[in-house]
Amino acid sequence: MTTTEIKKEISKALDQVPEKLLADILDLIKEVQSEKSSSSNTLTSNFKKILSEDSDLLHKLAQ
Repeated sequence: MTTTEIKKEISKALDQVPEKLLADILDLIKEVQSEKSSSSNTLTSNFKKILSEDSDLLHKLAQ
């Protein structure tokens, strides 16, 4: 998947996220941008773990 395709998919996914969570997602993205690469990799890994473990909950919140 290209960077452009990934950005489009992220945008589509964000359209489904409740407004209350958007600020938290923005904060997370900003934190990832400001972290050093090793810390960022750990943060990204933890974020992926949370998303995979709580995907059902996140889907319910998005509805």
